[in-house]
Amino acid sequence: MKPPIEIVLDEKPRRGDRKRLEREIDRFNARTVPGEDERFCLLLRDGEGSLVGGLDGVIGWAWLFVDSLWVHEELRGRGFGRELLARAERFAATRGCHSAWLDTFQARGFYERFGYAVFASLEDYPPGQTKYFLRKRLTDAPG
Repeated sequence: MKPPIEIVLDEKPRRGDRKRLEREIDRFNARTVPGEDERFCLLLRDGEGSLVGGLDGVIGWAWLFVDSLWVHEELRGRGFGRELLARAERFAATRGCHSAWLDTFQARGFYERFGYAVFASLEDYPPGQTKYFLRKRLTDAPG
């Protein structure tokens, strides 16, 4: 007789367990909705090669996901964020993406200035703030 199956709370899960869960859902998704993600970065470096900003993106299922966009505080307001976003969108369009999406709780207005629109929100995430989910159409392709 097999021992009963139980649910165990692990408040400090091992990295291997977390990775296994991730791999298993990725395998399931690959069977049910085929497609592979392509991760890329646009890096903003100063004259000495130090990282002073950048964009981390993921392309999957004909969508660009802007995972993170950061520009050093001393460089903000000079168009670097706008240019990083525009270049990511152009790159994604060359890879067949029709749309882009992202989430933010601090920079909603920034993204709205460049054509992104809110499609969902989570209040009190983090407490006292709202996390916004925004999207933008990149091409006229179906989707």
